[in-house]
Amino acid sequence: MFKFIMRVAAVIIPLVLFTLMLGPFGGVEQASLIWDKAAHFIAFGLILWSVGVLFRRLPRIWAALLVLASGAAVEVIQGFVGRDPEWGDLLADALGIATALLIWAIWRGFKPRAALQTSKTR
Repeated sequence: MFKFIMRVAAVIIPLVLFTLMLGPFGGVEQASLIWDKAAHFIAFGLILWSVGVLFRRLPRIWAALLVLASGAAVEVIQGFVGRDPEWGDLLADALGIATALLIWAIWRGFKPRAALQTSKTR
């Protein structure tokens, strides 16, 4: 049941975040209490987590590159939907992704997935 809940959350989180980033919610940044760059930092860390949950066999570096590419795509699309694309947002995305990768590496004890699987079978 826990895995099911994690997977559902991993689908819902990116859908909500991409909707907020691409929708016509230009005044949300000014009305919210969280700084726009911090929101991007947190959002893309969560999106990387979601990709990791949904695509467990995908190497984390490829997942990170995929999520970073989606961040770049968001910035390009924002220019077409009346929002302001910013290089600073993409930098915040990249820092959130890098932080999520670091947290994942610490969580795994800096061991590659193959080493973890070998130690479980012993």
